[in-house]
Amino acid sequence: MEQLIAEAEALRKKPSAPATDLPTPEERKRVRKAYGLTQDGLAKLLKVHRITVSAWERGRYDPTGKSREDYLVLFAYMKKEIGEEGGEG
Repeated sequence: MEQLIAEAEALRKKPSAPATDLPTPEERKRVRKAYGLTQDGLAKLLKVHRITVSAWERGRYDPTGKSREDYLVLFAYMKKEIGEEGGEG
């Protein structure tokens, strides 16, 4: 968890990454759970509300702006850590 927090903080210091396709809502939830992170934990890392993460995972809406960029980097990191190379959905 500490490494993930450090990764999130490093993201805020880097220039914006190019836009990438988001994973499906089901994939978002599956990877987060496989990594062992709660919606609340992910929300704290991305500095959004837990309800926002819940809405992303239900497909109600998608992350945008800086949250989207940070989310995509963290998603790729989590996939790598659970043994699923690459961050694409």
